Amino acid sequence: MKKTIIAASVAALVAAPAAFADVKIGGNVIQEFVSDDATGNNDHGIDSEAAVDLVFSVSEDLGNGMSAFAKIHQMSDDGSGSQGPADQIVGIKGDFGTIVAGRMESFTEGKVSAMAANDSSDTLSIETNRGFKTGRAEGALAYVSPSFNGFTFGVAGFAMNNGGAAASTTTGTISMAASSINVTGSDQGAISASHATAGVAVISASASSLETWTSNSANVMNANSSFDAIDVMVEYANGPLLVRVSREETDAAAFNVSAAKDQVIMNMGVNYTMGDTTLTGTYYEVDNGDGQDANDVDGYFVGVKHKMGANTLALGYMEEDSLVTTGTTAGDKATGQDESWLVSIDHALSKRTSITAAYKDHDDQTDASDLDQFAVGIKHVF
Repeated sequence: MKKTIIAASVAALVAAPAAFADVKIGGNVIQEFVSDDATGNNDHGIDSEAAVDLVFSVSEDLGNGMSAFAKIHQMSDDGSGSQGPADQIVGIKGDFGTIVAGRMESFTEGKVSAMAANDSSDTLSIETNRGFKTGRAEGALAYVSPSFNGFTFGVAGFAMNNGGAAASTTTGTISMAASSINVTGSDQGAISASHATAGVAVISASASSLETWTSNSANVMNANSSFDAIDVMVEYANGPLLVRVSREETDAAAFNVSAAKDQVIMNMGVNYTMGDTTLTGTYYEVDNGDGQDANDVDGYFVGVKHKMGANTLALGYMEEDSLVTTGTTAGDKATGQDESWLVSIDHALSKRTSITAAYKDHDDQTDASDLDQFAVGIKHVF
């Protein structure tokens, strides 16, 4: 009986690789330590920045030149160790091209803007268009054509979860007694600290002990039956030359601002490789960023990367219209330009393990926001 069980177990183990041959597991683990010259409350000394990517990929032959595929990508890159979803896609491909659906980055973000990521650091970055982009979103449906003499085109639609809501009627109460602030009410958790501070001013001015605040304002986003964002990209690849151009339009109804307008992003990137050296340039232009016509911004990036044996050196420079964070919006256009440059080195210890170092200098239009950062780390890819 024991021999039979052992024989069956060995047979199962031998057969297992065949059963799971279409499943692949990959990813990377990165640990970086980042130091900057910030002062006051922004001075964190040396920060630990850990990034973990875990990717499960599966494929199936459907016959007639077609195949099905799926990918689940979990990642953490905020230093907290918590995991969150990145890409989660399923699709089919064949001679007609590729159709893919699920959670993914837009072409504008993942294909064009990402061309500026020529450095070795996971934490430091000078990619352009940091403020206004679809980025990675749920509900995507995309098509990518086969190559026609080096030309490829792609189109994607994103159905975002953006239903509107009326103003909340639930209120809370802010009172002050013996210089202490007390917040009460059925929705007291939604009353912010700024409400409490403002409440104290009102109470003091009126010699009253009571002030009532509405917990939530109206959400004016408007879900409809069409895609909330449409992204189109054209790519040309021929030997050392790679060119990508994209246009992404996000419907005004996707923004929680009054009198919103459609946000339009035009993006272009070029790579040219000469032996061990790659030159990169990107340019973007945004109209009506975050649905607001005042936010018309643009910027560019130029960089070079050179491989010397086990070492890869990279240098990049970025300049774009300055943005200032306002409330819950990604940013608002400010006067002046922000400039950054970044230099990095990657030393390969093997095909999968390397140590990295990078330095970033950020010259903000607001002098107080100027920042120098230095990062060192180790990376293993599996």
